[in-house]
Amino acid sequence: MKKSNVFQFSRLLVLVICSAGVWHAQAQDRAYVLCEGAQDFYSGEVLESPRIGTIDLSASTPDFEVLRVFNGHAFAADLALSEDGSMVYVAAEDTVYKLEAATGEILAEQPLQGARRLLLDGDRLFVSRGDVDPMTWGSVDFDHYFVALDAGDLSWDTGWEAADNGGPGWASEGICVSEGAVYVAINNAFTFGEEVGLIGRIDLTTGAYTETELGPDGLNPVHLFSGDDGAVVSVNVQQYDGTSLSRWTGTSDADTEVVADVTAGCGAADWHEGGVLYQVYGEAGFRKADGATLAAEEGWSGNGGSVYAMQVLSSGQVLLGTTDFATAGAVEMWDFEAGLQWSIPVGIAPGKMQVSMTASAVQEVEGPRTIVETVDLLGRPVKSGKGMLLHLWSDGTVTKELRLAD
Repeated sequence: MKKSNVFQFSRLLVLVICSAGVWHAQAQDRAYVLCEGAQDFYSGEVLESPRIGTIDLSASTPDFEVLRVFNGHAFAADLALSEDGSMVYVAAEDTVYKLEAATGEILAEQPLQGARRLLLDGDRLFVSRGDVDPMTWGSVDFDHYFVALDAGDLSWDTGWEAADNGGPGWASEGICVSEGAVYVAINNAFTFGEEVGLIGRIDLTTGAYTETELGPDGLNPVHLFSGDDGAVVSVNVQQYDGTSLSRWTGTSDADTEVVADVTAGCGAADWHEGGVLYQVYGEAGFRKADGATLAAEEGWSGNGGSVYAMQVLSSGQVLLGTTDFATAGAVEMWDFEAGLQWSIPVGIAPGKMQVSMTASAVQEVEGPRTIVETVDLLGRPVKSGKGMLLHLWSDGTVTKELRLAD
């Protein structure tokens, strides 16, 4: 190839790259909020049906858009999003629903009394169970307190029913996955005064079930998190007279530490930067414990009041759900450093929130721009020469040129 042709080829290559515009991924963050609703404790009248809605986190003035109201239900306990954000699952009292995330359309449903917490893992939806008997005010007896449904049509995955694996024998709550196993918090919380404290583990490959006791100080585990080192950490509300934390690796005995003589109750908790943030009843802020040692660390001031739900985001922000449980609920966006970003009204008792993040390709058509500097692959400025060169442009983009001759 002649020198002039090489020059023209190189120049053409640069021009083609420059005229292509700039492509980048634009995050579209949408928070799904499950509002549990409200019911008159004495009459049983449903004051507000549970509902699920969304908040566009990228909007300059976000608001709450209701996707679906679960009429005929007095309570909803949990939601789970598919990995691609296209499907959302809801545990509403005695039914598990699969919804299209964009429209709220019901795609499948499965009757399941006492559905509590949901965890989606591949093609299985794990469900913990527990419920109160309105006649005896004790716990409802189920054949299985931990089950798996097919994530596609919500049919029973009978190979994972708890009894087949020797699973939990009491009402269960929080669920998480760690190191090839699914863990479940077992508390018998619907029989007051007879709470237990165990964590169960089911191997996702073999189905083998094991469990460990958290000790007399580890009664009533509610929240359960997968730690950074493969262990799981629980927040235990005891017999509603104190708060403790437990840590279990899945093999050795669990470690439990009492952290307060007041219960965490229904207070919010979430995992954040290697530890668990949790709120003790009556405290305005959040305490924090190291996930590897359970040692106390510097907490967070929170919003100055009681928080019912929280979802820590990777952006360094956190969503908080607040409510009076009777007439109102709100979701707040806080920045750990900058403070309150916004607060909007939602349904009563926003108890669960999850954020779906999708990426869309956006092309921006650029105006005229100039080369600021040309460097070689070692970052050294060059004005002439051959080889692979990098052109730094005035709009911050970089193009490559393979120059075979000066």
